[in-house]
Amino acid sequence: MSSPPVVAAETASVREVARLMLDHGVGGVPVIDASGAAIGVASDGDLMGRRDSDGRRDWWLRMLVDGAPSQHMFGPGGDRPVRAVMSAPLITISPGAPVQEIAEALQAHRIKRLPVIEDCRLVGVVSRADLLCVVESVPKTRLEEESGAGILRFLESLIGGASLRGVVDRGGGGPSREAPQAQKPRVFSASAFRNNVRAFKAETYDRRQAARREAELDRRRQIKALLDHHVSAQLWRELLEHAELAARGGEQELMLLRFPSDLCSDGGRKIDVVEKGWEETLRGEAAEIYDRWRKELKPQGFGLAARIVSFDEEGAIGDIGLYLTWGE
Repeated sequence: MSSPPVVAAETASVREVARLMLDHGVGGVPVIDASGAAIGVASDGDLMGRRDSDGRRDWWLRMLVDGAPSQHMFGPGGDRPVRAVMSAPLITISPGAPVQEIAEALQAHRIKRLPVIEDCRLVGVVSRADLLCVVESVPKTRLEEESGAGILRFLESLIGGASLRGVVDRGGGGPSREAPQAQKPRVFSASAFRNNVRAFKAETYDRRQAARREAELDRRRQIKALLDHHVSAQLWRELLEHAELAARGGEQELMLLRFPSDLCSDGGRKIDVVEKGWEETLRGEAAEIYDRWRKELKPQGFGLAARIVSFDEEGAIGDIGLYLTWGE
């Protein structure tokens, strides 16, 4: 991991965070509250208003930092606090997590970096680039002789890099000075090629199954947390403050909560087809937010909407978003 981590205060403006990322040459930073606890992550894509970017947007960050051109292109967005655009809730990893678990988490959540938390303290950040350094630093011959060969191939596939198994040994021994010896011509066969295809498919299947198992475990942990979690007065106030900031930025709604469809008693079916009575299917934290909205905000003219925000690979309902609305 990279330590100590580069962090941004939740009250820092988008423009200040863009400057921070430029100065340190990073594509994202954890966001901390007044107590120093990590509460989210802000990437260059978050600052720009888009996610899942393909690489750094230094040109955009520079324009945002400069002020004048960014105000022309992006309006007052550069002055918004970073907490209004950061990605939350926070997905973290522990310092003792094995490399394979880190790689699976990055793939399962489709993210590029993970804050490392120890005893509720942010101690570092691990990214896909850090995993690539691990792959580069491990001698190929030693991995092939040990059980780690599968991990090397697994990491190479997850971080999106080309396979490193076909290059010269990274053991550091340097090029051989011995005279080249004549080698027997290789014999190729279709049967051997088919075996290679079957081995590749089996390995790919195993990786996918491992990622699915990890994603399912994480989903179950999230559901349990949302069922057990209660909306405190402080959290409710913070949500409303975020909504107010979003309105000042020209937004007409704010996602109050993103949760797995399993949190609904019908798996999100009524929400998917916009059927009346969907609110009665909510459970846990989602139900508490709906109840607070009904009692406190609905009389003030606010609306509440629920929408499907993701589907799994089989097309089944994935996550649901609960939105506070105030548009015309």
